[in-house]
Amino acid sequence: MCVVFADMAGYSALTSRDEAGTHAMWMQFVNDVVRPMAEEHQGTIIRTLGDGILLTFESASAAVHWSLDVQTAIKDARVESMNTYRGLALRIAVHICEAICDGADVYGDGVNITKRLQDSTAPDGIIVSEELYHAVRKSIPLEVRNLGYLNLKNISEPVHAFEIIQRASIPAAGAPEIETNLPSIAVLPLQNLSGDDSDNYFSDGIVEDIIISLSALKELFVISRASALAFGTGPTDPREVGRILGVRYVLQGTMRRSDTRIRVSTTLSDTQSGETLYSEKSEFSHSDLFDVQDRIVERVVSRIAPNVRASERTRALRKPPDNFTAYDNCLKALDLMTSLDRGRFDEALEYLQKAMELDVNFVMPVAYAARWHCIYIGQGWADDRDAMVEAARGYASKAVNLDRQNALALAAYGHVKSYLERDYDSAIVFLDRARELAPSHALAWINSAAALCYVGRADEALTHAEYAIRLSPHDPDIYMYYDVLSGVYYFNARYSDGILWASQARALNGSYTSNLRQLVVNHVALGQMKEAGRAAQELLRLDPDFRVSIYAEKQCPFQDQEFKERFLTHLVEAGLPN
Repeated sequence: MCVVFADMAGYSALTSRDEAGTHAMWMQFVNDVVRPMAEEHQGTIIRTLGDGILLTFESASAAVHWSLDVQTAIKDARVESMNTYRGLALRIAVHICEAICDGADVYGDGVNITKRLQDSTAPDGIIVSEELYHAVRKSIPLEVRNLGYLNLKNISEPVHAFEIIQRASIPAAGAPEIETNLPSIAVLPLQNLSGDDSDNYFSDGIVEDIIISLSALKELFVISRASALAFGTGPTDPREVGRILGVRYVLQGTMRRSDTRIRVSTTLSDTQSGETLYSEKSEFSHSDLFDVQDRIVERVVSRIAPNVRASERTRALRKPPDNFTAYDNCLKALDLMTSLDRGRFDEALEYLQKAMELDVNFVMPVAYAARWHCIYIGQGWADDRDAMVEAARGYASKAVNLDRQNALALAAYGHVKSYLERDYDSAIVFLDRARELAPSHALAWINSAAALCYVGRADEALTHAEYAIRLSPHDPDIYMYYDVLSGVYYFNARYSDGILWASQARALNGSYTSNLRQLVVNHVALGQMKEAGRAAQELLRLDPDFRVSIYAEKQCPFQDQEFKERFLTHLVEAGLPN
């Protein structure tokens, strides 16, 4: 039997403000959405609670389809001018189990596990047990995050669970397939064994230098750190990683951290056979971390790309920071920057500034500070845009001056040059250099795609955007990559494709204002004015001060005047104030 438990997030807060209205909204949602969709997928509602509902399905696929459809209905309602279910967000858990049927009711350990699982996912989330995931993964294209083994309240054994990120990471048209004969590898975040969840950012980020060093080798195809984060921490079958990310090798391991020592265990596996190619354990002081990272890189290269010259390997190893605490602060900032929540985003800059103060020669926080400012400006958050642009320019220049061989610094500088300064020729030179130095650096590829689109080199822009997505298919910021691809399709007058990718981006993060502009112009180009108007209203909700004339003067990045005028005209036609 397949059991589904759905619970309303924030129910107590909603009822404290309007108890009667919240109850009426919930019952309307149950009657208008839950019941009809349950009937459509041959599900049975066992019982409804004040803020939750228990259902059973004969088919695991039907249960997952129901969960996806319900969450989509809620998200669609939010973009309507009259949101019938204002404030509603569900947590949904799905599990295959043995259950005891007693008349119209069901109960048992499996039902209890399902109820507890939903506590482990975020609002709008869908969490499934390992058994359920393996039952549906071949029939339903899903993008998932491996949550590892969860310790659930009053459940004796840990439960291996997966979070469904979305129905499919790539639209039905298919993922951009990039052919490569290079050995391919994914480096997963280390499993945190410290017993302190506050160290998770460190175990996630400790592999950053390893990946960037490997990315600098032309003989390897390296999946980005951000996509590797999709697998979470915990034991992961290397064959599963290979199937989802399309890589031949996977490096994974564990980390235990104390005040003075770090213990790291790493394993390199062949994803086709599951065979372990090497395994190593190290215990060291904080100051020796970077030497250990270099040794791991050497081990990986010697196993899967032995033809790499020693000089190339030496060049690829990044200069480590002089101060470990600076590195630690930078990793905290990267963890916060994955969100477009303004409060968390502001906090990220504070950590980057701390890192820069502690180690004035450390490139990583300087380059990410430039990127931080670009995103902040693009979101419409800057009270003083000119000052923000100057700050971005300063950070980008400083990063390149600190290390002219650093791909991250070059990619950040190139993006500032193209997006903020309109110096397209210089931008493309620096972005080309970044890709030459680090052929697997996804950010360099997607920034290059954006710059090429700005100047009208549409075919090249498309190739670069697709390659970036192949390098980083599960990146937490993949919605930004999809947004660039949507813009490339708009430039090519392929508006339906532009809407397809922009919609994918919006499903992942509805707070990205650039993506809403892409939705607006693509819909207008197809004469879909109602849809364009909805996207325009959502843009104004997120950025109330948006004006087309100001955007045209200070932010619209396109070089070709005719194309720029078409873009701006489409914004106005959607009803955005000029």
